[in-house]
Amino acid sequence: MSVESKTPAKTPAEAPDALPAPLPQPRFSPEELSAMLGEKNTPTAEQSLIISSPLAPRLVIAGAGSGKTATMADRVVWLVANGWVRPEEVLGVTFTRKAAGELATRIRAKLAALARIAAADPEHKVFPEGLLSTDALEPKVSTYHSYASGIVSDYGLRLGVERDVVLLGGAQSFQLASEVVEAFDGDYQHFRSAKSTLVKAVIQLAGECAEHLQDPAQVRGWLLERVAEFEALPYVATAKKNPSQAAGELSALLRTRASVADMVGRYAEAKRARGALDFGDLVALAARVASEIPVAAQTERRRYKVVLLDEFQDTSHAQLVLFSRLFGGGHAVTAVGDPNQSIYGFRGASAGQLFHFVREFPVRVDQADGGDAGGPPKFAVAPTSYLTTAWRNGRNILDAANVISAPLSKAAAHAGAAGARDSAGSVAVPPLQPSPAAVQGRVVMGRFGTDEDEAAAIAADVLKFRRTDFDAGKAENPEPPAMAVLCRRRAQMECVRREFELRGIPYEIVGLGGLLDTPEIVDLVATLRVLADPGRSDSLMRLLAGARWRIGPADLMAFRDWSSFLARRRGRPGGAHDSDADTDVESDTAGTVVEGDLTDAASLVEALDWLPRPDWTSAHGRRLSPEAHHRLQRLSAELRQLRSFMGDDLSTLLGEVERAMLLDIEVAARPGISIHQARRNLDAFQDAAAGFLHTSQRVDVLAFLAWLEAAAAEENGLDAAAPEVNHEAVQLLTVHASKGLEWDVVFVPGLNAGAFPSSRDSRWSSGSAALPWPLRGDRADLPQWDLEHPDQKGWLDAEKDFKAAVQVHGEAEERRLAYVAYTRAKHVLWVSSAAWVGSRAGLAEMSPFLAELEAVTGAGAAEIHPLSVTEDALPEESPLTSELELALWPYDPLEGPVHPQTGARLRLVPGRRAAMEAAAARVLERLERPDAGELPAPAAAGARQLRGPAGGWAQEAATLLDRRSRRTAGQDVHLPGHISASTLVDLDDDAASVVARLRRPVPREPGMSARKGTAFHAWVEEYFGTSGMLDLGEAAGSDDHIDEAYGLDAMVETFRRSEWAHRAPAHVEVPVETRIGEVVVRGRIDAVFRDADGGWDLVDWKTGRRPSAGQLKTKAVQLAVYRLAWSRLKGVPLEDVRAAFYYVADNQVVRPHDLGSAERLEEIVAAALGRTATP
Repeated sequence: MSVESKTPAKTPAEAPDALPAPLPQPRFSPEELSAMLGEKNTPTAEQSLIISSPLAPRLVIAGAGSGKTATMADRVVWLVANGWVRPEEVLGVTFTRKAAGELATRIRAKLAALARIAAADPEHKVFPEGLLSTDALEPKVSTYHSYASGIVSDYGLRLGVERDVVLLGGAQSFQLASEVVEAFDGDYQHFRSAKSTLVKAVIQLAGECAEHLQDPAQVRGWLLERVAEFEALPYVATAKKNPSQAAGELSALLRTRASVADMVGRYAEAKRARGALDFGDLVALAARVASEIPVAAQTERRRYKVVLLDEFQDTSHAQLVLFSRLFGGGHAVTAVGDPNQSIYGFRGASAGQLFHFVREFPVRVDQADGGDAGGPPKFAVAPTSYLTTAWRNGRNILDAANVISAPLSKAAAHAGAAGARDSAGSVAVPPLQPSPAAVQGRVVMGRFGTDEDEAAAIAADVLKFRRTDFDAGKAENPEPPAMAVLCRRRAQMECVRREFELRGIPYEIVGLGGLLDTPEIVDLVATLRVLADPGRSDSLMRLLAGARWRIGPADLMAFRDWSSFLARRRGRPGGAHDSDADTDVESDTAGTVVEGDLTDAASLVEALDWLPRPDWTSAHGRRLSPEAHHRLQRLSAELRQLRSFMGDDLSTLLGEVERAMLLDIEVAARPGISIHQARRNLDAFQDAAAGFLHTSQRVDVLAFLAWLEAAAAEENGLDAAAPEVNHEAVQLLTVHASKGLEWDVVFVPGLNAGAFPSSRDSRWSSGSAALPWPLRGDRADLPQWDLEHPDQKGWLDAEKDFKAAVQVHGEAEERRLAYVAYTRAKHVLWVSSAAWVGSRAGLAEMSPFLAELEAVTGAGAAEIHPLSVTEDALPEESPLTSELELALWPYDPLEGPVHPQTGARLRLVPGRRAAMEAAAARVLERLERPDAGELPAPAAAGARQLRGPAGGWAQEAATLLDRRSRRTAGQDVHLPGHISASTLVDLDDDAASVVARLRRPVPREPGMSARKGTAFHAWVEEYFGTSGMLDLGEAAGSDDHIDEAYGLDAMVETFRRSEWAHRAPAHVEVPVETRIGEVVVRGRIDAVFRDADGGWDLVDWKTGRRPSAGQLKTKAVQLAVYRLAWSRLKGVPLEDVRAAFYYVADNQVVRPHDLGSAERLEEIVAAALGRTATP
């Protein structure tokens, strides 16, 4: 379906493209090309129209699961096959690295298949000679932020932005903003917020100013003008009345916002002083480059003839300006998006912005069609096409999703086509249609009495669905179905998580409120605080009361008494730690003891270092039990050992803490999750620490902890590792985090009014953070507060109307969020509501997003859950607050809580203590007999036959035994999913050192040789004409003093005399990756040349001296990787690919004769893992 419109568009500010030369007639239709490539699915009519569309702007509305990625990849291949563009002339941009990788992989595979077909046509009857002879590896596929970063790096010097600028993370930005707030000396009398609130307001307003290209000084001026206008008005124009309290609060709110804008300006100055940018600055600067540096647009347009903008509905105003200034004026830009999936309004995205594309990227009308050849070019709005076939969802699921999205289209049906109006808040979008191969699918609806009943029903159905083969035996070894629980807020997950824990269901909480809230990271950070700060008794309490040490209340009180005693002794002659410290002298000071909190001024951390004698008794008659004293001694010794690593680098310290706390074993023993999945949070935390070391000015544990606290306050914790669909466990995550993913079964609980849709609004007239909406770039698509009134009361009344309009606007975004949740499901969509939720007062009404599906139920497309309760049968009072559950604390984590009087277990599942003690006995046996063989066959078979929780315990025992076995052999190795080619070289040379480095990465300052290599590579890249930053005639070498220090001049002269200086490379700085054994190896080939016989020659520049023969054999592994990757990529025999090192200092070309095969490289990986390579 396509909508063409000739409504005049706004003329772009930049010079339009000249009319292109006529293109050759297409040799292949999309259908013919698909058949030639042997693809299973032929493009639909909608896809074919988009794939074969002219080289002109076009908007594509692609519904959820409608095959937009496949369509974009097919368009690139179609353009290349028909000779319209070369692959390197295509730019693809999307939001996430995962999406960019998926698009690049699809394009690469299709181009490789096309190259193989062309190679089989030696007489060039189908493909012209040379069409694919020097095609690039792949088009440029990037994320929006990465592309903006490249623009700033290439052209930012013209705006005074250095290339080595530091990019701040959210936590570093928070720390800097905190310093600005503390030093603020402007107007503050109207402040009514805490410092932390003001810091967050500065961060938010700074980000919104960047997203909407507003100067903070102008924002402050606008706000002060509104304050002056408001305060000059009478309260009521027709009567003499004193201003109300609300009027005073509004005036203070606007003044506070103006002061925050002042702080934002100072925050920007602080960043400039430190040579730093944040992500918002990056996009805003890129937009400035596009608007103010003509050579940027000229160069980018020459470089990329075709541009694909994915997920355009999630772009910000600054990103719209960036790409419209670079590629507007008739350039071939295709924007793909879905207004019904615009769910990131809180990040600056606007659903309506998608429809502004047709005016910001107009089509140039051919002057032959009635225009004056000598007059200015004419433009029309870009056409709009649609993808409406859903390839993911079952038919019934699609019906439910269409019911939810229908009001979004009905509300804007009167607005007409996208280009026919100035405002584009929403446009009617055709409903999705099922694909011919779509399954029927199931929609299950439920209404439950309590959220615990709801969670129990989910858990029961999870157990049922895990035994369901949704693919009907199509796979030889079917995987368990992928399942997810999607929640509107993270707080909803806990009830479901507890039920999964109770029933032994493997689960994975994605995010868990951020990485810092995951249990293993909470314990790790608590230990770091205890090590670094003796005053953090609260963190020590986390450890003492946790599952590992389990110090009970009576012992904690006695330990507090000891801590207080030491605090009083500190003021006495001799101090707290003299020889009398452990004698019973408290009786003299008993009257001074004050019962307080366990974490009062007396340091529990200090008390742990100076434990009393076992027979010590406090003035209150309390003493430590023998078991508690023993555990405290063990903890004290452990912390004392860890403090010996405080002088080491942070990564080493984190690794030692992890091992001392047995966290690595704890996560590895989680039932139903692989080691790589189990370690995701620990590895992500190590990566975050490495990032801190790279960007922070202070590198010590206390600074790192301060950074973490800033992250917890500002970023809702550090971002957890990016989610991936997991077949091993049920995933719990928010709907926002589910975007772009799909599962066989999707549960959406908590569909209650006020919760989903949320009743919160984000109008700018409340709080102290948001950019006033009249100053936003997308203001035409937002409700506005009418300020044209003769008195203050008129302003206040209009603000109430504004609040109501914002509420309606917010409900539309909540509806889009529900649509995203529903369209994640392939086979089963399970939606529910609970009348009574936790301790909340009042019965929760059913969400309209659930109630509206009753129409689908009537048509037979949905079913009611058998445990669902009718509204009449719902309890009138909450069963959750009428019962009180008592349990002993602390309780055995392997047995669960028990009743204090009866000792009965409160969780109706078998305890784990007996099973774990049996497993421990087997571990001890292996410790005593490290050379023992495998488990007896009957025992191993029995372990494999265990199901449910017992199976998990057996797995934990097996994990412990395996861990011990591998430690004994010195092969406790887990390589990451991706490694560099240089890392593989090091693995062949010294696998143990590499593994240690990977487990505890230590940032290393680049030495002179590394800096020299970087400088030479940059010069060669510029020599071969790929830099594109300098104008013709502009002299390179602004850093001549640095070049001289590196000896660059001598290397340049040597290179100019070499054979390589007189050859034209087919490619320069080519990124490649290929799978070798269990890992994907990535690298970058310096230069690729095409030989006269059609073969390929790969060259790696080396600025050091030629190595010895033995060293060369090891270094040749790098060339072997490049050679294998290029062979696989181009689909050519390995023998047709040569590789060489060029040692520029010696002017020598070295070609190792025995470059390893794929089998040899797999042996290197297998050896590092302590295994045998798979034949």
